[in-house]
Amino acid sequence: MLYVDWYYEKNGEKRVYEEKRDNYKYWEDLVTQTHYCISNNDFERIYEAGKMEIKKYLEVDNLEAIEEFFYSSNGAGEAVLFPDLPFFTGNTLKCARMRDYLCFRTACLYAMNYELIKNSGDIEDKKRKIRIQGFTAGIVDSENKSTELEQIKQVMYGLKNKENMLISKKADFVKGGLIKIKQYYLETNKIPEIRGASLLLDAVNDKGMENLICGEHIRECLIYAGGGKMMGIFPEGCGNDICKKIQLLAEKETVTAQVNFCSCGYNLERLVNDYKNINNEMDLLLEERQGLRWDFRIEPVVQWNDLKNRLLNTGFKIFKDNDSEMCTSCRMRYAVAKSLYNNQNDKFCISCLNKKLSGGRDARRSKIYKYKEYVQMKYGEKISDDGKLYNKLEDIANNGFIGIIYGDANNMSRQINNLESFMMMRYFSQKTSDAVKDIVFDALFKHLGKEPCFEIIAVGGDDIFLIVPGNKAYDVACTIGKLFDQRFKNKSSGDNGVTMSVGVCITHDKMPVQYSFGIAQELLKNAKQKAWEESQNGNITGTVDWMVIENEVAGSSVLEYQRKEEKYKPVKTLRPYTWEQADAMRKFIREIEKEKSFAFQLRQSLYHYTIEESELFYEYQVARNEQTNICNALKAFARKLGGEVVKNNIMYQGKLYSPWLDIIELWDYVEGIG
Repeated sequence: MLYVDWYYEKNGEKRVYEEKRDNYKYWEDLVTQTHYCISNNDFERIYEAGKMEIKKYLEVDNLEAIEEFFYSSNGAGEAVLFPDLPFFTGNTLKCARMRDYLCFRTACLYAMNYELIKNSGDIEDKKRKIRIQGFTAGIVDSENKSTELEQIKQVMYGLKNKENMLISKKADFVKGGLIKIKQYYLETNKIPEIRGASLLLDAVNDKGMENLICGEHIRECLIYAGGGKMMGIFPEGCGNDICKKIQLLAEKETVTAQVNFCSCGYNLERLVNDYKNINNEMDLLLEERQGLRWDFRIEPVVQWNDLKNRLLNTGFKIFKDNDSEMCTSCRMRYAVAKSLYNNQNDKFCISCLNKKLSGGRDARRSKIYKYKEYVQMKYGEKISDDGKLYNKLEDIANNGFIGIIYGDANNMSRQINNLESFMMMRYFSQKTSDAVKDIVFDALFKHLGKEPCFEIIAVGGDDIFLIVPGNKAYDVACTIGKLFDQRFKNKSSGDNGVTMSVGVCITHDKMPVQYSFGIAQELLKNAKQKAWEESQNGNITGTVDWMVIENEVAGSSVLEYQRKEEKYKPVKTLRPYTWEQADAMRKFIREIEKEKSFAFQLRQSLYHYTIEESELFYEYQVARNEQTNICNALKAFARKLGGEVVKNNIMYQGKLYSPWLDIIELWDYVEGIG
């Protein structure tokens, strides 16, 4: 077991120890299970630096600076590391960060005092004082201790005290999120409307809920919001009101996106100490509520006056308020507005119109802005605005082909189930969300560079949904998956606890996105099954499954045909691949790139000849044309797979496998070929 020195890693250095050392603190990272350590001297020095930074802000009553310090790590020198210091409770090796502890205890303190301040005329000032106290008490001035905060800390440490106020004080636990998100994205095939749907959901999930909660209560009540999910702790009696207001927010912003939220009251002592059981109870309530929910997408509630005002100067107008014509975009709801331009016959329901108005040029720029900012900050490269709208799939496509990438983490739920507190959940969700966004941006920059010809539909939580040029899709997907596995690797043992599987559908830009995405979903299921099978053999790895659709044959039919084994024939495909196998396939294609005609003939022989006839054809062609390059490349490929060459095929895990179908299908979609 290796112990990674946290302080040196934070400073960009690597220092590991094989055994525990005296005068060190030890803990296990909640995301990767890496065993970290920090010397008592380093810990105390960082703690003191953070204390002085907070004291500096406190002396001028600057809550905003304190908030930035903990939420954005804005600090000077080593003080910037203070919010990320581990916060230890009891004897557990698992712990969250100092910032998670201080935010959570502030939320508890607010819930304990809400009844006393809710009807006061200076409630905002009292909220401010509670927040300052929650962030600073016991840190800046250890003698100025709060009885309530001490009781919160005692409960965290498992100390029993019948007089503890947390036993009798209650708070509301709120949990839920947006549901059927992919269905909301893909009611249409038009990029502006898909982009608009993505932005509208982001507006609700990222800033919308946070702004709502900050206005109604305090920011620290929000444990996390991301990936379509939300969790928070609120004063007793306020939970149901928050649920209703979030639902109203979602309906106002998105019109037809569905939400499912639930609130339940608990003793604060239990909220602090019994996270797992409380979370499981809430999940059961949400599951029950979701089964009872009415799908209101067909008949959305519309405020017609608001709609008319919004349509001013947009190029659209309401044409009828009845059930006469269907929306030409989703074909699910009745149209309410049409374009003012004579050459356009598009008619929109209120939901699709809302998406279209939200997904134009400005939306494109706002979506790409974060990517540009990240690239400039990390790589020092400035991406200029080329003015392209990328409003159609053909704008993204390469030679008429796009790639739909749909990825999802493996074993993430198991990791989440091991969390023991709201503080840990806060840390886990933020670290995971930030890591996935960084990984996607890194992969896009590696393969697309300064050409932002992609559409990020969803990157949140542990899943991704992208549209990229067809010739880049395979490589982008593999890079995302490998970077994910590397980022979440246990640095102490070298093992992967969490990996990512990806489905990639490469198809014509004329193919409806709903259809392509459906294929990508099926491919992702196959990839996840492969990841599970590999894990049963001790190989914890991510996986990728892909498919190229170059004709009008139904994709699911092609998929079934390709994967079906035939008697007396080699297995047609090795897909899904592990990352190692994916790299080996890419290298194999590059090594034989001048032999495409011969490779194509070998693929055809799989269909038209028996095994013996196909082998004889291969040996004859190799001898006649001295194809030593393709023979050597095939042997190297077999070794990478862990198999061995048998004539023109590979014996892999007891089965004869023909690589030629995979090779020809992928040939034009690997970088550096052609």
